[in-house]
Amino acid sequence: MGETDYVIRDLTIRKEGVIDFRELYKLMKEWCKQRKYQFLEKEYSDKDSEKSKTLLVRWEFRKKVDDYTREIIDTIIKGSNLKEAKTTRKKVFQGSILISFDAYVEKDYEENWGVNPVSKFIREVFDKIVMNQHFDKVNKELRNETYALFDELKKYIKASS
Repeated sequence: MGETDYVIRDLTIRKEGVIDFRELYKLMKEWCKQRKYQFLEKEYSDKDSEKSKTLLVRWEFRKKVDDYTREIIDTIIKGSNLKEAKTTRKKVFQGSILISFDAYVEKDYEENWGVNPVSKFIREVFDKIVMNQHFDKVNKELRNETYALFDELKKYIKASS
């Protein structure tokens, strides 16, 4: 398996109130499209109880940097105590929402260099000595992109209150 370097862990947004999940989905999908990320839905589950609904969604945004490196932003949305609320135009939910982000860089994601101990050792030396500046640049770019997404969602959630 390739190597994973975390750039950001557990960056979170919390909200109590009204949320339009369709608009949230559109916003995130458009953000990915503009920045050339591949949008993957890794998990979706919702459970209804007598009084409310819980929701868990996991999205993964991937961007290939080169044949060896790619950037990934893992996004998890958890909703609890969600109750359907209707506005004049659309269906929304009232309740608690938590959006969390993990951002990381995958090296050798096609696993070309990890097939045996010798090639894995060569890859690690190459990464640390030759590619160090490249990875610093990639990590900085991913950090900036993740905070851009975080800020945009925070602004949207505040505006939708």
